[in-house]
Amino acid sequence: MNQPVRFEAAHRYTDASGFIDVKKLIEAYPFEDHVRRADEYFRNIDDPWLHHFRKPFHEVNDTAATLSGFAAVLKVGKFKPGLTVADFGCGAGWLSAALSMMRCRPIGLDISEGGLEMARRFVNEHPLLRTQDIRFEAIRQEKSVPLEDASIDRLICFDSFHHVSDQAAYLEEFHRVLAPGGLAIFHEPGPRHSRTEQSQLEMREFAVIENDIFIDEIWANAQKAGFIDIEMAIFSDFPLTMSLDGFNRGIRGLLAPWTYYKLGRQLMQQSYDKRVFVLRKAGTLDASSRFADQIDGRLSLVEQGFEPEKRIFTAALEVANTGPGSWLSSGAGFGAVNLGLNAISAEGLKAYPDAIHLPVVSDVTHSGQARRVTVTAEIPWQLGPDFTVEIQLVSESVAWFGQPIQIRNSPSA
Repeated sequence: MNQPVRFEAAHRYTDASGFIDVKKLIEAYPFEDHVRRADEYFRNIDDPWLHHFRKPFHEVNDTAATLSGFAAVLKVGKFKPGLTVADFGCGAGWLSAALSMMRCRPIGLDISEGGLEMARRFVNEHPLLRTQDIRFEAIRQEKSVPLEDASIDRLICFDSFHHVSDQAAYLEEFHRVLAPGGLAIFHEPGPRHSRTEQSQLEMREFAVIENDIFIDEIWANAQKAGFIDIEMAIFSDFPLTMSLDGFNRGIRGLLAPWTYYKLGRQLMQQSYDKRVFVLRKAGTLDASSRFADQIDGRLSLVEQGFEPEKRIFTAALEVANTGPGSWLSSGAGFGAVNLGLNAISAEGLKAYPDAIHLPVVSDVTHSGQARRVTVTAEIPWQLGPDFTVEIQLVSESVAWFGQPIQIRNSPSA
């Protein structure tokens, strides 16, 4: 018996048995119709705290699958504090919120202003999130991402890419907005998604796109867009269990080869209806002072001076970038490279409770580049005429790095 339909164009994508062809559904509706329906969905939610604001901790089985998938995304995406991350299809913003808690800088993107309003409300009502660096932007044009070229480090599609109308066009946009070396990370269903009972229900009741994910096709389009590498993740949503004896024998390599084959086969079977993968843009990955493994430096004293009457200490330094990454310009921003300075008396009294931070330069310092910098500091009278100034490089909110330099000021020297 035919299923009832709710949309005028439903006859164009629903056959006599009630089966919906997702490709024909995509052709049946313009972008504006999908935006309108998404807005209606979010604006008809009376209390988002009952479900949407609880994500990913909203339901036991869904939570287990979501968290295992999110863990895989974090691992294969090589996430670090300070990354600028686009959360494509963010909905009510749970993933953006989670990324901000890990000191990333998320940008939630969605076609629905209703969803973005809910996401902003979630942030504003949360005591920890309201102080975080999170922003939300509407996707106002089909096949377009509202970000500048090379402006983000990562882009995540967490169960959102199978909703887009033109996968190839969006892959081109993802490549455009990613910085050199940037990664696009996907957590999506598999190649038979549109034919599942739940997907058929969603398309019938809401005319939402529930497309299939064919990796070979996506990779071919991704290469055309400019991506140079793809990596697949294999993991389990649910743990495989065995007896204690079997576990002890297994970790020592004492089980029959067939058993290990069976375990591996079960793991691969769990991956059939999900696709977690990473696309990489050409360039050096995360090569800046926002990442501790990219920074190193050397300080050398060129000359020093001290005006006893004014208590003004000056030092001319050569500052060299000896790490693999570039230093961001000085200032207060995340990863900005400054000089941290303190002075210590002969008795161990410090001039400042915390080191004062002084600028290096106002532009980027590339790997291998050296600069001449002059620093000036007022030394408190309490320290007397005999003191030592200690200076070290610091990447703000990331790490102190390089060997500190100690400069002695002594009237007898």
